[in-house]
Formats: sequence, C-alpha cells, structure tokens
Amino acid sequence: MRNPLRGKTALVTGGSRGIGAAIVRRMAKEGADVAFTYSKSAKAAAVLVKEVSAYGIKAKAYRADGAVPKSMPGLVGNVLKDFGRLDILVNNAGVFLGGRIGEIKAADYGRVMRINVEAVFALTNAAVRKMKPGGRIINISSVLGERAAGPDMGVYNASKFAVTGFSRSWAKDLGSQGILVNAVQPGPIDTELNPESGESADYQKARTSLGRFGRPEEIAGAVAFLAGPDATYITGATLNVDGGWNA
Repeated sequence: MRNPLRGKTALVTGGSRGIGAAIVRRMAKEGADVAFTYSKSAKAAAVLVKEVSAYGIKAKAYRADGAVPKSMPGLVGNVLKDFGRLDILVNNAGVFLGGRIGEIKAADYGRVMRINVEAVFALTNAAVRKMKPGGRIINISSVLGERAAGPDMGVYNASKFAVTGFSRSWAKDLGSQGILVNAVQPGPIDTELNPESGESADYQKARTSLGRFGRPEEIAGAVAFLAGPDATYITGATLNVDGGWNA
C-alpha cells in the first residue's frame, strides 16, 4: 500500500537526529504529517522539516525540554492547534547518564527519570485524551528494558524497564478505546551518541547474533510497521530490534 499513513498526524519526540530523525523521515515517506521535537539544534530541525516536506506532507518542529515534564500537555495543545489531530505518538526522546549505586549523583538520577520516564508519562497522558480509536502509542525503550546490563547502567536500566512496563500496562488501559500501545526495544544502533567504533562498540557487536550495529532506519521500519495498517491486532507487545542481543 502506497502512503499507508496518509491523513494521519504523527508526533515524534527527540526527532531531529539519530533514531528520531530516521523515524520522522519514515513517517513522512509513509504519508503522515509529522510534528517532532528537538532540544537544542534549531538549525538541524529546520533542515529536517524542509527535507521531509518534499514528500508532500506537513511538517513542523517544536522546541521541547523533556526535563520539564509539565510542559508536555502544552506540546500536545500546540500540535492539535497546528495539525488538527494526533494519531500516532512516538516517545523516542531519552538520555543516558551512567553511575554505580553509591556513586551516582541524585541530580543525574533525577534528570534520567524526568526525561526517560516522567516526560513519557506526561506526554502520553495528555495525548490519549485527544486520540480517536485507531490511535497508536509507540514507546522507544531498549534491550536494557528487559534485563540488567553491566556496571554503571542501573538508573538507565530502571528508566527503560519503566517504559516497557508502561507500554504493557497502557495497552490494557487503552484497548477499550481502540488505541494500541507497543514498545520497540533497540539494541546497539550506530548513531552519533553510540558510534560503531571503539572498545565498547566491539563488545556490543559481539553480543549480537549478527555481529554488527543496527541502523536508525531499521528502528524506523519497526515503528512504521506498528503505526501502520498491518498491526491492527498488536498491542502490549515489545518488539526487539537488536540483531539477536536478547536471543
């Protein structure tokens, strides 16, 4: 089916780079109008808006700070004002700050939880009030949302466990409204924040069955599937896109 998301509006958080930018591009290619957030680079966001508008869709970028969860309802209001509807929400924005228990700063813990958990809750809580049956919530979690990783990862682990848990619980909450909720759990993905080089990268590649990093476009493909017409009986699922990391 060509342009299976035509007539839909998608909101993607953290959409100006990496996995988020790949999702924005894929949503636009599938025909959806796309709103996305960025935190710092207005220039990169503007370039992406221009790029995806070439698909003949409407696109707009919004500056948003996930560290201020109370601002999320306002974001939903702005998207509705500009686009008139909200059909697909992709909670992609996130942050990693490492540190072992007994060493990590409380401020770092708080920042991870505000951005990775509280903002996801606040945005989804506002969005579902405006969604119609057929709406989709797709949370970008992590393979670390299922099992513990190595040292220094506890806070990030906990935040992604929460995102995966939200996805399953919200599927129960929203099924009667016809809104589907799923999580995508990426493995190691080649982005500027996690480049496919260096000692850590070698370890991560060795953990996968395929022996390589994934590409942002491979995550975007999974999101497009869950947002599209072939996933109408899928809710409460966690889709690992991890090259076999969790096999």
